[in-house]
Amino acid sequence: MAALLAYDALSMSDQPNDSLQSEHAITVLHGDLIPPDMAQWLAKKLSELQHAGAPMLKRFTVQCVNDQVMGELHMRHMNNPATTDVLTFADGDEADVAVCVDEAARRATELNHELREELLLYCLHGLLHAGGMDDQTPVDFAAMHGEENRLLRSIGLGEIFGAIKP
Repeated sequence: MAALLAYDALSMSDQPNDSLQSEHAITVLHGDLIPPDMAQWLAKKLSELQHAGAPMLKRFTVQCVNDQVMGELHMRHMNNPATTDVLTFADGDEADVAVCVDEAARRATELNHELREELLLYCLHGLLHAGGMDDQTPVDFAAMHGEENRLLRSIGLGEIFGAIKP
């Protein structure tokens, strides 16, 4: 299994499971950080994104976390104590993604769009990383974020990330 290893300290098994039933399982674990209907919306939109061309994984699990937990994960896996927006742990056709609700809330306010849209962007970003894309060079950054925008437009949400500058 991908990186349930990433969440060993988070007790994911006691979280509510908002999974779409299919051969390509998408689960959004949210605790009390977001409402259940938002978690369901995220799972539905992730499925739509996969059908629009995003990587189709056997299992894709999203764990919503706060700044504290994200900082701990970032330190443990990247040796960086700061919070971040998204961390991806992939293993073949399975992936776990941690998305930071606190960071998403700050960015959504700053960019004047909905929290759920910012969280979906983070989920998609993690899904693209799990599918092999990277954003470490300017060219890769532009390609990855361009693909995010293309996919988000294809399901009617528009360019949440915004204009891409290589």
